[in-house]
Amino acid sequence: MMKRNVSLKTEGDKTLRLLMPQWQGGNNSAYYLGAQLLNWLAPSSNDAFEEVPIDLSAEGLTVEKGIFARSTLLKQVHAAKAILDKHNPDRVVVFGGDCGVELAPFAYLNNRYDGDAAILWIDAHPDVNTPEHFEHHHAHVLANLIGVGDEDFVAEVPKLVDPKNVLYVGLNDGTASEKEVMDRFNLSVVKPEEIVKDSSSVLDWLDNRNVSKVIVHFDLDVLDLREFRSLLIANPDTYSTMVEKTPKGSSMETIIRVLQDVGKAYDIVGLGITEHFPWEAVALANMLTRLPLIGDINKTDKPSYNWIF
Repeated sequence: MMKRNVSLKTEGDKTLRLLMPQWQGGNNSAYYLGAQLLNWLAPSSNDAFEEVPIDLSAEGLTVEKGIFARSTLLKQVHAAKAILDKHNPDRVVVFGGDCGVELAPFAYLNNRYDGDAAILWIDAHPDVNTPEHFEHHHAHVLANLIGVGDEDFVAEVPKLVDPKNVLYVGLNDGTASEKEVMDRFNLSVVKPEEIVKDSSSVLDWLDNRNVSKVIVHFDLDVLDLREFRSLLIANPDTYSTMVEKTPKGSSMETIIRVLQDVGKAYDIVGLGITEHFPWEAVALANMLTRLPLIGDINKTDKPSYNWIF
């Protein structure tokens, strides 16, 4: 086993917390509330903080060049990049939003460290789809980072991520078109069952990369929906069916342990947490709008998961 490249955070290091409640990448506006809740629930800090401006209008959004809300998403990528360039941080924490929020910060970090970084893609899905096969950009973001997909999104990556520096952790799903990209680039995978007992499969892979930095993408959908229900897949109307047909995901404690083990052995410079879909909070918000004294007692609308608009 190689010596691990631990580099302690120095006093001069600057961390930026980036709240990016982007929802258009999956066309699910509950991600807006989900990101806000993640930011609210996270431990407080004195780190620099910015919120990326997000368009809240659902009007006029169409599929452009195979991507839903393409122009809006590019505008939001540019806004995130401008904030990163302004702060020039050493480390970035991202509270999303759909998975597309990772494009600007991960591209920034990979460029800042001149490619000397591994990416742990902790996610049930590969996120290497393309406009020819899927219109929602949240499933394209990793493809863009390695140079695949819409040319304008790929152009936002000044230094492409080396595919050999990408490891999927907890991968549980994927389409045929995504498998083709994964096979073409020989992307590495650690399955959910491989991290149940310990983190050695992830740590050993990192040892063999010989990089000094680690960037972590953590899509909450890697968690098992039987334990954690604030996931798109856990729609209350179809929950019992999905429990029957969905492969078992990772437990919270498993992911916590993996990330703690990696953090003790490697210098983590980026952490993005995405796709928090708070079904119950949306339903509660709807209920509050319909109660006496605080809402409209004549309102009969049931919860809409595009409730923001």
